Amino acid sequence: MVDPNFMPYSCDSCGSLLGKGCKTEASAARYCSNACRQRAYRRRVKSEILATETSGDLLTPLSSFVGRVDEMVEVSRLLRGTRLLTLTGTAGVGKTRLALEVAGKEQRGRRQKVMVAELGACAGQESVAGRVSAALDSHIGTDIFSAEARGAGAKLSGGLLVIDNCEHVIGECGLLVGRLLARHPGLQVLATSREVLRVPGETLYPVHGLSLPGPGDKSSATEYLRSDAVRLFADRARAVVSDFELSQENAADIRAVCERLGGLPLLIELAAQLLRTFSVAELRKRLDDPLSLLVGGWRTASARHRSWQAALTWSYDLLKPAEQLLFRWLSVFPGGFGVDAAAAVVTDEVPAASVPELLTALESKSVIQSPTRRGRKESGAGRFLMLEPVRGYAHQKLRDLHEEAPAYEGLTRWLATLVSPLWQTGIAPFDTLRMAGTELANLRHALERPAGGDDERRLLLAGGLVTLDTTPAAGTDVARLVRSALHTGHPESRYRAIALEGAAVLAARRGAHVEALRVIQEAVDGERAAAPSPLLCRLLLRLSLLKEHSGDRSGALEVLTASVRISERLGDEPTFAVGVGHLARHELTCGDPASAARLIGRALPAVQALPPEWQCDVMNVAGALAVECDDLSTAERYFAEPLRSVTEEPGHAAGLIEGLAVVAVRRLQFDRGLHLISAAEAMDESATCGLRPHPWWRQRVEAAKAAGMSGLATRADRELALGRALRSDDVVAYALGDGQPSAPAQDEAGHGPLSPRQWTVAALVIKGLTNRQIASRIHVSVRTVETHVRNIRGTLGLRSRSHIAAWAAQTQQE
Repeated sequence: MVDPNFMPYSCDSCGSLLGKGCKTEASAARYCSNACRQRAYRRRVKSEILATETSGDLLTPLSSFVGRVDEMVEVSRLLRGTRLLTLTGTAGVGKTRLALEVAGKEQRGRRQKVMVAELGACAGQESVAGRVSAALDSHIGTDIFSAEARGAGAKLSGGLLVIDNCEHVIGECGLLVGRLLARHPGLQVLATSREVLRVPGETLYPVHGLSLPGPGDKSSATEYLRSDAVRLFADRARAVVSDFELSQENAADIRAVCERLGGLPLLIELAAQLLRTFSVAELRKRLDDPLSLLVGGWRTASARHRSWQAALTWSYDLLKPAEQLLFRWLSVFPGGFGVDAAAAVVTDEVPAASVPELLTALESKSVIQSPTRRGRKESGAGRFLMLEPVRGYAHQKLRDLHEEAPAYEGLTRWLATLVSPLWQTGIAPFDTLRMAGTELANLRHALERPAGGDDERRLLLAGGLVTLDTTPAAGTDVARLVRSALHTGHPESRYRAIALEGAAVLAARRGAHVEALRVIQEAVDGERAAAPSPLLCRLLLRLSLLKEHSGDRSGALEVLTASVRISERLGDEPTFAVGVGHLARHELTCGDPASAARLIGRALPAVQALPPEWQCDVMNVAGALAVECDDLSTAERYFAEPLRSVTEEPGHAAGLIEGLAVVAVRRLQFDRGLHLISAAEAMDESATCGLRPHPWWRQRVEAAKAAGMSGLATRADRELALGRALRSDDVVAYALGDGQPSAPAQDEAGHGPLSPRQWTVAALVIKGLTNRQIASRIHVSVRTVETHVRNIRGTLGLRSRSHIAAWAAQTQQE
């Protein structure tokens, strides 16, 4: 008789009959082998993933997600260590899309329930609580805001709650999130907001615009695809123009469009939709008025995301009246601003003591940015900037409220105060120039505005712009601004001489020495009509240099002596030091090193206070004098010392680098000497500071080069090539003894064990990038990167990524 309590049972995976047992025993899982057990486990995990719920409005994206690989990795990493992560950023930067992509990744990878509450249409506590309650599928109600309700209700088992668009209900949202996290220990919150929630335990992650093409990405159209912003533009452009392609013809225009839009995804998408009507070149031209142009948002988007005007109005309306005023007036600073600059501009409207607090509020609400938040090192403490598309909106508000005139008066007053030392002193202190140099873009902007009446300060600003902007690309535009200032300025203005000096410097830079001599002579004649001044001393210095360049050595010496005599009588030590340094150069090149030594000894005590251009002149002469006296250690110190402060002035550094080359050759360090000589030759050929253009110095440099080539024989050409291959930003570091020039990369030469692509992957492995990050950088699949890494290991016989990094780093140094 069959016992009804016993029944046959089979493998829960493959169905094979295993035997008989009681019903209780048979209810437990039984497997015929470990393989079936593992197969059943994989099926169970898959079913759990598919069964994971997603509540709220987390919809399947209707468009592709482009770029943001590094941001995805970083946000996912931060979620591992915090319960509240807030993504902040300006309008249209892509906070919501990034949060939803990360949430989707968390759901798929960690089998975590994801819940979404979109607060864009909410207003007040009840609305916020109701929307979050619906997302959590638990009726928390508005009582969550009451102290009595803190301990009530069941605990949530856990999950990730995405709260989107918190800025307009920031107070209610912050209070609700704080209470939710305290009540439900297993809950995590990922919030997006233009303003921080200010809840204990909150971790902030600022979201910035998509990456733009780097300064070196100009060789081909494909180089531009390294930029996430360009790739997004191309992707969205193909959605409206099916045959759209990035080409060599349109690459520059696409780059300019993405840069003008600050890499903001919303603006790039709005701009790409206009390609149905305009070409890329036409679109670039029309972006001067993005507020009226970028209006064609998606029908499915919220109202504030259907145009750039609406997106910024949403942010602007959330500001307090004082914050709105400061926001508008700060639009006169295209080059960024510090606390002092902001306070100076609004000095008649806002108390200076309240400006730091207002700037902090604007930064926390993502309408201005602090460069330190972007991980960049900026000169000047507490300097802020406003993205160009945002600044355009603020400037439109400034015009609409008829506040342009007082705002620009404040800007001009601030800039004139900054550059006034250039008029009041002979040689402005280096620190003064460094501080004023941060305002170059603002100086240029102030001078670009049409002149209103006879404002003599424009002459001062024009002269200051020439002194501060020494970049090779500055010539044409700066010359135009200086000419305009001189044309509109009063002929008897006290600032006219400094503008004329600027015009003479620009003429000399472009090789028009006759014109430069005429203009600087006019400036000297005008300044001589007044009492002797430090400015007259500097003008005489420049006149002497131009006379010497034209071959009038006796005239140059006479003018130089007059400059030294006046500066000594005025007690102007910096200008005196420069003048005496030039007199020492004259004595040295005329064969009187003893007189040169006496003069240079009088100049050295004040040299540290000089700006790079003049400091290099004096130290170059001091170093050359030490070389003539065969005091190589002292010469090396004199040549190297100013290099530490002129890393951004390669033209000024060239003569010092040649001096170090001469020292190296005299020490029989022929390879180093040739490296430095060829590197200096490759630098700005227009640099004529110090001894560099003088025949006396050229003879010594050429003699050092010949000695080095003779000493190295067949290796000489190779060492010269290595010096020429040094990048401009590496030359100074090498001259100071940091690093060695390396041979051209093996992938470029076509030799070595690795292919060009494998060398690229190895270089990124050195930097510690993951395979996914490498794939994003070089625009291939993760599987392709894995294949490259595996092949590199096989080719080199290495066992791990750390071995690859060590081998590649060692190879680059050899």
